[in-house]
Amino acid sequence: MKRQFFKFLVGTFCLAWLLKNIIAPVGALAFYYDEYLTLSSGCATAMDESWFIEQKGHPQLDKTAQVHLLVCHEYDKTRKVMLSMGLSEDVLSYLGLKALEINQRTAEEFVEQHRFQER
Repeated sequence: MKRQFFKFLVGTFCLAWLLKNIIAPVGALAFYYDEYLTLSSGCATAMDESWFIEQKGHPQLDKTAQVHLLVCHEYDKTRKVMLSMGLSEDVLSYLGLKALEINQRTAEEFVEQHRFQER
C-alpha cells in the first residue's frame, strides 16, 4: 500500500512538473505567438508615432497618439499572460526583436517625418 501511494505521489509530481515547466510554456508560445509579434511591433510603431507627434507639437493629434498607444496595453497584457504561463524573459525579448525585424519600417518612413512640410 505504501509503495503504491509512493508511486502515485512521484507520478503526480512528475506530471505536475511537466505541465508547469514544459507543456504550459510551449502551449503559451504556440497560442500567443502571432498575436505577440503583431502587438509587439504595433506598440513600437505607436510609441514612435507618439514621440513624433509630441515633437511637432500638434495638440489636436494628442488624442490620436493616445488611441494608438492602447496597443501597448494589449501588448503588456499578452506579455504578462505569457510570463505567467512560464515563458522566460529571454524568449519574449527574442520574439520582440523578431517582430521588429519582420515589420521593419524603411529609412524613408523615418526621414519623411523630419522633412520640412512648409517654410
